Amino acid sequence: MNGESKDSAPTPSFVSKNQLVFDKIPIVDWAVSESDPAIFYEQLRSAFEDVGFGMFINVPGFDDEFQQKIFAHADQLYSKPQAWKDAISTAKSNALRGYFRGDDIAGDNKAHSEGYRFGTELPVPVAQGDEEIPFYRKLQEGPNQWPAEADMPGFRLAIETLFERYISLNLKLNKHICTLLDIPEAVLDEYYTDFVDFTSVIWHYLPLTPEMQATAKNGFVKGMHEHRDPSTLYNCLIQSRPGLQVQNHAGEWIDVPLVKGGVVCNIGLQLMKLTGGKFVATTHRVNTLKIDKDRYTIPYAFSTRLEKPVLPLPKFVGGDAAKYHVPPNPKIVRLLSIENPLVRGGYARLTLFPAASKKLYPKEWAEAKEMGIL
Repeated sequence: MNGESKDSAPTPSFVSKNQLVFDKIPIVDWAVSESDPAIFYEQLRSAFEDVGFGMFINVPGFDDEFQQKIFAHADQLYSKPQAWKDAISTAKSNALRGYFRGDDIAGDNKAHSEGYRFGTELPVPVAQGDEEIPFYRKLQEGPNQWPAEADMPGFRLAIETLFERYISLNLKLNKHICTLLDIPEAVLDEYYTDFVDFTSVIWHYLPLTPEMQATAKNGFVKGMHEHRDPSTLYNCLIQSRPGLQVQNHAGEWIDVPLVKGGVVCNIGLQLMKLTGGKFVATTHRVNTLKIDKDRYTIPYAFSTRLEKPVLPLPKFVGGDAAKYHVPPNPKIVRLLSIENPLVRGGYARLTLFPAASKKLYPKEWAEAKEMGIL
């Protein structure tokens, strides 16, 4: 998903004298979580502490047959005429749900991709009396834009089934993370909303063309800019093809392999901060030079409470757990300087879709431009 982009040349996500330089993504075998917990938690520790990424295998409900059915729906979606896709664009949703093109995004986030954004299905917020609904509530709450069943038979049912399985995975992974960190489950629960609030995108990364290849710099053509995920504890995704790359602690780019039935999970900046750097949020990107055919991915993440500050838990303050982090780019610094967390979260969402935001929220978009966030 879009996150904290870089304004300069690639740099390591962090530097730590105690950290090994990884050259592959650890495998985490869900099947041994009950049969051999010691092996499972060592795999999980390596993935989240040493690398920030893990390839989870044997996750219930995510077998290759199921994933291929989901990707077939994604292929059908993006095979529709452009006018059909534009009819359900994010520009027609106050909550910025729906279709968008990555090559329509100005600046560093422009990429060879298109996407279809979802969130928790909620009604449009309604004002009570003379109350004015804050823009951040409009951005957070609203219905998804689903294709008509006649146009995409079975699409909604399949995607909602995927979301239900992601929810189950996230809830179980939360418990395993708490066990690994030796903290009560209630500690992590406090950072989530009372209901399941999530964000997800069906991404379509376009295959490489000679024109794209001509723009390559340092072995990279942008499918997704290099970034860390700033507003989530962690993210999980399924992918139809390779193309995702993770930057190791020496600044080298490591390919994330395609594993049939696999689920990629990575740490976000919020969980890195919460653990004082014990878990690491690692820079990653999608490299179009690695994509020879249409690539589909569907990341999913629980949203956290915007109003709850994320600070290192007492047991992780200071000590060897802290890493030396590369400072975020100036736009992120200015965004984080906004004191009200709800307003800050609203502006963060505006940055994801500048064109649609300018149309739907001209006042807030102009304010964000003036503050240097956009």
